[in-house]
Amino acid sequence: MDFVGIVLFVIALYVRPQEFFSIFEALRPALASMAMTGVGLFIRPGGVALKQLIRTPMDWMMAAYFIFILFWTPGTFGDLWGELYPYIGFYFLVTLTLTSMRRIYQYLAWVCGAVMFIAIMALLSLVGFDPVDSASSTAASSGRLTLNTSLFRNPNGLGHSVMVAVPLLYFFMFWKRPIFVKEVGAPLMFLPLLCTYFTESKGAFIAGAGAIVATVAFGRPRWVQTILLPILAVLAISAVPLLPRFGDVKFGGGQARQDEAVLGRIEAFEFGKEAMEREPYGLGYKQFFPNFLRKVGELRAHASHSSYVQVGAEFGWWGLLIFSGILYTSFQSLMRARTADDNEERIRRMLFCAILSFAVSSWMIDFAFRAIFFVTVAMISGFHRILMDRTSSYAPTAEEQQQWGGVVGIAESKLAETFVAPAPLHESTAQDYLLQRKVVRGVPTRPRQFLAAQTGVAMQTAAPSMDRGYVPAVRDDGTLPAELTGGLGAYMPWPKFRWYDAVGIYLTLQLVLYIRDYAISL
Repeated sequence: MDFVGIVLFVIALYVRPQEFFSIFEALRPALASMAMTGVGLFIRPGGVALKQLIRTPMDWMMAAYFIFILFWTPGTFGDLWGELYPYIGFYFLVTLTLTSMRRIYQYLAWVCGAVMFIAIMALLSLVGFDPVDSASSTAASSGRLTLNTSLFRNPNGLGHSVMVAVPLLYFFMFWKRPIFVKEVGAPLMFLPLLCTYFTESKGAFIAGAGAIVATVAFGRPRWVQTILLPILAVLAISAVPLLPRFGDVKFGGGQARQDEAVLGRIEAFEFGKEAMEREPYGLGYKQFFPNFLRKVGELRAHASHSSYVQVGAEFGWWGLLIFSGILYTSFQSLMRARTADDNEERIRRMLFCAILSFAVSSWMIDFAFRAIFFVTVAMISGFHRILMDRTSSYAPTAEEQQQWGGVVGIAESKLAETFVAPAPLHESTAQDYLLQRKVVRGVPTRPRQFLAAQTGVAMQTAAPSMDRGYVPAVRDDGTLPAELTGGLGAYMPWPKFRWYDAVGIYLTLQLVLYIRDYAISL
């Protein structure tokens, strides 16, 4: 029941059935789904204990964010609580519900499906199927594609929201999948790309490029990343003039201010910087636009165009520090995580691309208080909790892997014939496992000849090589050499804050401030 509740919530968040059919409006589907999730959590076996609320670094940072806004920023507690409690509920309900890798995997599939729905509905409006009259909002946006719902009638909001489907589809349908699954995935990936192209959103193109680069490079060996990243950067820069509305934009030497759209963003950035420096605790929740309007007038005032600028202006230096800390802990958790098999690695890479897409998009659009931000961090926190609770003896069974290892939860063996590996030439030992896991996870190993002499396992150079994926951990019963174990039994080597994380959060904030000031100088 709890999982059904959060699935209904993501449908209400993206699909917004109440805006397609007025009969759903009185039901308040988002609030109803949250209530269902809460009831489901309390009636499930074991219920929910108070100590389960705050366990991961992301939980601590998110709790600090909410507490700071409620007690230290301008505004009365009652008014702020009325605005914030849905986001608090989104975060903690999703975190407490995602108690298994299978649930996270399938929830990501629902998120991807909901995003694909809005992309397809927006594209269908171009050919006459238009139940929400998107043609009128598209015409009002100078022909830039929109979907006429409350979240997506802005072409920038639609473009940034749709692009995240590209890396999700890649990992669902391309990464280590049978060839015929890839053939189905190729046209599906084309749809969000086409939708984003028709929105003509410059920021969405940039965020999409960042997500695609992360998809290609993340998880690969360092030397591969060193080669790939410059090549991808050159290709992305070369493609910029071919994209809509990019050809006339000039950067550097103040030339960007000649573009009206860019000028509006620079003015918003300048106002946000001024407000952050003037008000130590910010202007208050949702106070950016009213104050910006009073300064520049109705004809020039627009949104903040950036989550970072919005948070800095509304919640001050400390608020932006905590917001940066939420992103830091999310990236740190995913980069430090160790996964047991390909299925879990697929989840880790999808979550990394999702949070990276948000972090990049947040420089071009004010998504700081979109529910998807809190849901994404909640998924990462749930992922962190699962790995943190594992012992070094954990090993997923073949049955567990097949229950959810295929596309959107369908067993891989039901999708295609699987290659049956020949029997090993020798009985596998714990040392074999650890040596193999070191190679898979990218940890340097000793020369194979020395390892063979130490472990007594002869090298099988003539045997065909096979992709064994991510090998589960085994229990160290004291018989393994200390130099082989090396802490490999820990699936989450970063379970809580360390002293250096304070430095990392501060440096993340400084990077945010540097990018903001650089954007102002364009």
